[in-house]
Amino acid sequence: MHRLIRPLLPLLLCGAAHATPAWVMPVTKLYPVPNQTSTPLRTLGARTALNLNRCYALWCDVQFGTQRGWVLRAAVDTTGDCRRLVPLGLKDLRRTEAAYHTSRDPNRNGVACEPMDRPLLGR
Repeated sequence: MHRLIRPLLPLLLCGAAHATPAWVMPVTKLYPVPNQTSTPLRTLGARTALNLNRCYALWCDVQFGTQRGWVLRAAVDTTGDCRRLVPLGLKDLRRTEAAYHTSRDPNRNGVACEPMDRPLLGR
């Protein structure tokens, strides 16, 4: 267990000063660590508002009220364009992810906020 927690300590200890308002689209679970085999802290209903701290390949670090935890990245949505989402870790968004919108996919290839899109978004 310590091998799982140790790399995450900097993320868990840093404040949520740069948190961004977001929400989850389907009903999803809030986990204490980014692992679906851990016991969930709670279940979040669809459209539940939360603060997004940072996303990674499969998970997003979020804050729900006073509770900090992890939700699957595919369930998280937020406002803004790719210039705002990429620094949060929301890049290469697939159609199956809640944050994917055609407005964020100018070449309509099914992947939004990808490096290929950045020249098109700079116009």
